[in-house]
Amino acid sequence: MYIETLVCTPTKSMHDKEKVYLKGKDKIVLPFRFGVEDVATKMWFHKLAYPGQCLTNSHLDIIFYYLRKKGKYAKEPKVKFTTTDCLFFKTVHALYEKFIAQKKNLSLITAQHAIADYIRGRKMLCGSPWHLCDHVFFIIHMETESHWILGRLNIEERRMYMYNSLSTAMKDIAAIKACQPFAVLLPHFFALFDEFKKENKPVCLDPFEVVKVDGLPQQTSNDCGCFVASFAEYFIDMKPIPPIFDVEKHRDRLAVLFYKYARMKEVDFIDSEDEAPPKGPKKNLS
Repeated sequence: MYIETLVCTPTKSMHDKEKVYLKGKDKIVLPFRFGVEDVATKMWFHKLAYPGQCLTNSHLDIIFYYLRKKGKYAKEPKVKFTTTDCLFFKTVHALYEKFIAQKKNLSLITAQHAIADYIRGRKMLCGSPWHLCDHVFFIIHMETESHWILGRLNIEERRMYMYNSLSTAMKDIAAIKACQPFAVLLPHFFALFDEFKKENKPVCLDPFEVVKVDGLPQQTSNDCGCFVASFAEYFIDMKPIPPIFDVEKHRDRLAVLFYKYARMKEVDFIDSEDEAPPKGPKKNLS
């Protein structure tokens, strides 16, 4: 097992169970602080480490937060990007339902809406204004399919790319449908900001084109969350996505990295500037 003090050496038959620890042995005291969320249970790492287990909103929000940090604080970032979180997906879909129900009522789209705050880079820790980025990554949950996919908006191309690790004709249709609220609403929000206008011309309000990314490795179990995180990381690092995907290796790497980072912060009293509490004997990372 990757960390003896953290996980209980479960057997294969235990991996799909919700409870693999003895009563009272699952808690992490003190909880690990990961900026956007605290992790207080060992089961969080168990679900991240073992193949065949669905990642939760918590896993993906934390992973994509650290991807944002990686891009924002890199001395020479390879790609200018930012990411969103699971709440953004829910916010977009909730507004889209109202938008369609009210026959595309444009009064619903305002500069005061939460989506506008995301675009300004104000809604999340380490968020960047979108007009300073070339790409924006979306975590998208297909609720009817219980399946995560990745969306990537290329702002210059006005095109949204859909990454699906469970690609069939029916699931691809459902995945593109899940991307439509982003494709329809975001052009209207962009029109609210001068930063997205070129040569003093209005922003085009046509929906973004949604393009399926072909040739991706495919999951064989409930590993879509890990695929989503890895697809984003491959693009950010400007590496081709391999046709053969060792999901166990990727999961184990993420679990070990997050555990080691949390322990480093705990033992060395280190926090990055955006994670540090108002008070306490903390020092900033250089």
